Amino acid sequence: MNGIRVEALTKAYRPFGAVRPVLKGVDLTIAPGEVVGLIGPNGAGKTTLMSCIVGFLNADTGSITIDGRSNDDLDVRRRTGFVPERMNFDRRATGGAFLRYMARLAGLPRARAGDRVDALLTRLGLKDAENKRLSQYSRGMLQRIGMAQALILDPDFLFLDEPTSGLDPNGVFLVRDLIAEERARGAAVLLNSHQLAEVEKVCDRVLFLRGGVIAREEALRDIAQITIAVTLLAGSYDAVAVESAAEVAVKDDIITANVATEGDVAQLVARIVSTGAGVIDVRRRTADLESIFRGDA
Repeated sequence: MNGIRVEALTKAYRPFGAVRPVLKGVDLTIAPGEVVGLIGPNGAGKTTLMSCIVGFLNADTGSITIDGRSNDDLDVRRRTGFVPERMNFDRRATGGAFLRYMARLAGLPRARAGDRVDALLTRLGLKDAENKRLSQYSRGMLQRIGMAQALILDPDFLFLDEPTSGLDPNGVFLVRDLIAEERARGAAVLLNSHQLAEVEKVCDRVLFLRGGVIAREEALRDIAQITIAVTLLAGSYDAVAVESAAEVAVKDDIITANVATEGDVAQLVARIVSTGAGVIDVRRRTADLESIFRGDA
């Protein structure tokens, strides 16, 4: 199975005849079994980009292919799940009736549709609310029912627009587990979220959308590294010995190094001290999405 590929995508809105560019040449790829986070400030074009990929909006220029086919291919659409930030429901329907309708609309035979709906209601913690009208659902419950409808056909391509909005901690944990399950199943997942801590927990890569373009891309395994600065007491050390022990250079009485874990920090400092050097300060900074988003990393 091929993944998702977007090339040179542009999209502009034209309110009252004026042209307002939103996407200005976006390129991205998502491989099967990969979860990619999309973050950026309000108005950056995140929802517009996702809406173009799933076919709710037409891009002005560029191309979108999913599994090597156009995103409007009927088979591709059957294999795609989408959770918008806010869904418009017929609030008179019950949760169970809504999902059964969506399952039949997706082409599942009646018997299979019933089994699938029962499984999803149970998995999403909504079985006790199956016969309640959607008008009686809380915002978090509506988010869960939206997630359930997206998973009806076990999609190969899953698009999530703020899926944890309005959820309590248990709901957030549930969505986190579901995303992990979809990744393990081999689905390609694009997650749009302002919850940076959640993005860090579930994504393999993160794309920073600013001004209508992908301004930066980071692999989460790279963000997780720790940068440490060790300040030495001037005149207390032999630079050659310290550099040999630390395996990094000393500059202006400071050693700067990247390490993977807290244990590595302690080991590095111990190796430096073993040479007889005096250590007067150890500072560390863990790069995270917040610092990158704020422009501090």
